[in-house]
Amino acid sequence: MNTERSPLFFYQFLGAHSLLIGLLPFFLPVFLWQHGVGLEGLSLLIGVSGLSFVAALRPWQHAWRQLQPKNLLLLTFVFELALVGCAGWFTTIPGSALFDTGDSTAAKPLGSIFVAMTVLGIANGAYNAFFWTTQRSLFLQQLAGNNTGKQYGNFQIFVTVFLKVGILLGGLLLDFGGFLWLLALSAGVSFASYSYLASKAYSRLPDDNSSMSLRQSLTYTDTHGSKSTFALDGIFLYLESHFWTLSLFLVVDQDFSRLGVAVVLLAVVFAALFYLIKNRIDQLAVTRVYTAACWLYAGSWLLRFTLDENAEGAGYLVSLILLTFCSSFFRLAFNKRFFDVARKTGAVNYLLIKSYSSQAYLGIFFLLTCITVQLLPVDDIKILQYGYVIAALLSLGYLKYRDQ
Repeated sequence: MNTERSPLFFYQFLGAHSLLIGLLPFFLPVFLWQHGVGLEGLSLLIGVSGLSFVAALRPWQHAWRQLQPKNLLLLTFVFELALVGCAGWFTTIPGSALFDTGDSTAAKPLGSIFVAMTVLGIANGAYNAFFWTTQRSLFLQQLAGNNTGKQYGNFQIFVTVFLKVGILLGGLLLDFGGFLWLLALSAGVSFASYSYLASKAYSRLPDDNSSMSLRQSLTYTDTHGSKSTFALDGIFLYLESHFWTLSLFLVVDQDFSRLGVAVVLLAVVFAALFYLIKNRIDQLAVTRVYTAACWLYAGSWLLRFTLDENAEGAGYLVSLILLTFCSSFFRLAFNKRFFDVARKTGAVNYLLIKSYSSQAYLGIFFLLTCITVQLLPVDDIKILQYGYVIAALLSLGYLKYRDQ
């Protein structure tokens, strides 16, 4: 591996995919909501995504060890375009499962939604497995010394910039340009990024004999409390990325452009706070910081519960800033702990254990949620709001994660 250019290459790869995530994957839950998919459909999508992610990890391990780096990169872009293409197929082709006929009273057939969410879930899981596992593995190669908090902070700020540019473009295109423009831009960014990165890629990936299976991951135990923490983390990542995004979308009157602007404004606050914290977190009392971050994270879910589509004014803005800070601070503290433990216990194997465990448990959890939501005679928006109270209680399980 050419170690002199590895950090630059990593950030170039990260920037390209962060931009792509902002174009559609970020909007996927709200995009589907506008096409008649309720919480049961979104839960099915997430459940299938988790199981698809698990199924794709074995091929990813083979690709990491056997394929040329540029071919592994190609797969990440191919799977991303497959996800965008599937979303477009099910929503924009006349007669397809989620096509908008203009009749707001016409219910979508449950069978059609089931097929669409299953296919989208498979595509989403495959993309996430190849992109996120590759990204985290490459990030592990950048770590050196006792400054994982600072390095993760730099990484997160960088991601935020490109992601929010993608979100602004995605929101504008969905509102004013239409899906075909978004698909064209995604394809163009993918082709240009791959063409550039393929010429800059590692001559080979880091030597690593890591190999892990689902069974090994689910039976793994250690003194850090990793097993229960990993079971929780996949669920919370989707609660943040899908369900909270949907809540924000409802607050801004289901307007893609306004959602994009709101997210970008919050990102400015996030980046400023992150910049102040990231350079100091490695020097602070690690256990106290992590414990405080967990309690603040639980508070952020209670704060989400208090917000609904009727929220407005300065108090609403302050609440959004507070919960953004609490969530961001927690993610910084949690990922610092995760990468510190990973370096001690066998980096890529530990990463694979987390991926297998978190995705398997979230797959089961959200498939059960899909069934539960379908049986409950309660409005989806009420389920979404009161679910945040349950999330606040469950989030305290992160306190079991120890660094020793």
